[in-house]
Amino acid sequence: MSDNNSVIMNDRYEMQQRIGRGGMADVYLARDILLDRLVAIKVLFPEFATDPAFVERFRREAQSAGNLNHPNIVSVYDWGRSNNTYFMAMEYVPGRTLAEALADVGQINATKAAEVGIEVAAALSFAHRNNVVHRDIKPGNILIGSNGQLKVADFGIARALGSAADSNLTQVGAVMGTAAYLSPEQAQGGQPDPRSDLYSLGIVLYEMVAGHPPFSGDNPVSIAYKQVHDSPQPLNQIAGDVPRAFEAIVARLLAKDPGMRYPTAEAARDDLRRFRDGVPVQALADAINRRNGDQSSSDNASTTVIPAGPIVGGPDDQAYTPTSAAHDAGATSVLPRTTINPNPAYPPGYTPSSAINDINDLQKRRRSIVIAAVSATLFLIVAAVVTFLALSGGSSQAITFILPDVTSMSLDEAVTTLEDLGLSVVPEAEETNSVDDNIVWKQIPNSGESVRDGDSITVVYNPSNTPIPVPNLTGLTIDQARTALFNLGLTIGIVTPQNDPTAPENTIISTMPKSGEQVLGGATIDLVVSQGSGVIKIPDVQGQTTQAARSVLEGEPFKFLVTVVEEASATVDAGRITRTSPSIGGETTKGSALTIYVSTGQATTAVPLVSGLTEAQATAKLVSSGFIVVVEYIEVPAASANDGRVIAQDPSANVKQVPESQVLLKVGKAIAVTTTTTPVTTAPTTTTTP
Repeated sequence: MSDNNSVIMNDRYEMQQRIGRGGMADVYLARDILLDRLVAIKVLFPEFATDPAFVERFRREAQSAGNLNHPNIVSVYDWGRSNNTYFMAMEYVPGRTLAEALADVGQINATKAAEVGIEVAAALSFAHRNNVVHRDIKPGNILIGSNGQLKVADFGIARALGSAADSNLTQVGAVMGTAAYLSPEQAQGGQPDPRSDLYSLGIVLYEMVAGHPPFSGDNPVSIAYKQVHDSPQPLNQIAGDVPRAFEAIVARLLAKDPGMRYPTAEAARDDLRRFRDGVPVQALADAINRRNGDQSSSDNASTTVIPAGPIVGGPDDQAYTPTSAAHDAGATSVLPRTTINPNPAYPPGYTPSSAINDINDLQKRRRSIVIAAVSATLFLIVAAVVTFLALSGGSSQAITFILPDVTSMSLDEAVTTLEDLGLSVVPEAEETNSVDDNIVWKQIPNSGESVRDGDSITVVYNPSNTPIPVPNLTGLTIDQARTALFNLGLTIGIVTPQNDPTAPENTIISTMPKSGEQVLGGATIDLVVSQGSGVIKIPDVQGQTTQAARSVLEGEPFKFLVTVVEEASATVDAGRITRTSPSIGGETTKGSALTIYVSTGQATTAVPLVSGLTEAQATAKLVSSGFIVVVEYIEVPAASANDGRVIAQDPSANVKQVPESQVLLKVGKAIAVTTTTTPVTTAPTTTTTP
């Protein structure tokens, strides 16, 4: 690849200059001629294009990344092949990477680090909800635009290269930069999941405040070993003014056991926002729960007197270090710095009193009056919409209507109201002192604006700071679980389907966090949902186009992981499905791997070279290759070397033909020698008469 501006890739991208180089690709600034905009072109090194399995992964992940449309994610516009390798055309973000920024400033304070973490977590949350795991979160993949906006890059490439990178820790350059941010499960060769990205985010947060990643070494293998077995140096030993709430968040993200990390990126983002806003964080609440549990389970535990005082979760709180508590300098635990709340039934800093209870009762009565009035108004709006639809004859065109006001409603009431109007609702937890717990206090768009059926409405509610036990959702449907969670100010996180013949289809098998565990309001609860036995019959897609077959097989109710393989077929047209593996009509499990075979048309064979051979030799060779021989003789001079031999053939040698095609041979045939016989002349006999 040249930096010459005249180089055009795929007749669309005018390459301008190389702006970056990594362990797997070069990055070029280019102009999209078609849309007249600047783009970043990531061109993979050619050696990655020689592995068919990688090419298929790259294609899939490029498409997945292309579907991620979020303000904190670098958009993928296009992908393709050029000059024996593959490329991605991405959004060009003028600015610099977080790695470059940290190289300039060394380290930043916890509040600024939290701001970065909030935006990265927002990007991860959106990607994870769309079943995309990044696998390579690090400062080099976090871009800071010249306008200050932060974006996460390389969603597609990281996943496509994941298998090769995870199994090749000795490849200097390709993985060296990643090993410092690798989760323990990745370092052990395990399959990464969304919580692996959260561990990497914890490394990034640690590095921003400490000035360096928690683990370093001479080579990637030694770093990966430390990710699994070592504990990082506590942040308070590096930056003495780091708030313990921030430490608690980082410690939870860096838990070796994925089950001890935040259940979702959204939960991590919410805790970072709590820290930024100066309110108690979930990580400290969990620490209190674990500490209380440890004390109750140990009869011989010594009692340490700790001065009373509220736990402040904001960025300006001062660290308290108990002088009587033993502390391992190598541990990452923030528990020794945690003040135990005198009443663990309430959140840190919460002081119940009769006066507060009286105020809450008054607020609840006022809220009931407001809800009754709003409900009456909504009834009239719904009636008007229904009447309009009836009078319009049920037109299929989208009907616009005025968005009602759902503020001051409970979260469950607001969601039900909006969904009854045909709207899609996105709950978002954000704390405020203006309303009670689980009450909606903001909506986007605002009430009074025109909306259409299917539009997405964000409702912002005030989550509870009181630790809430996760309810038992086992056996419920997703809709039932959502209602139960909304009533508590909780929301659904990642839904994972799982084959389980013992649980009815579409019912919940388990949750994360588990039933009974304490969470704060606004937390997201991941669900594992039964697919029943999961056994499903493979549909008949023979004769369909690849696109049509994939849309069926990759959609509901099959959700197969489809791989495409080409093969020749004499009976199926090119570009259409010949068969599947496992076979059509057979049984397999939902979501399992399935290979579809696509016809390239009838098999062809190269015509062998027979020129110069005798007619018999040429005929035998062609017939053995499956061709039909037609001979045409051409006269040649007597005693010619071409006599009886093939002078020419049609088609020529190496031209591919289908079996039983005719091959014309032009064979030399000597001209027969013609002998001319001269007749003998006999003179007439003369008789003389005497």
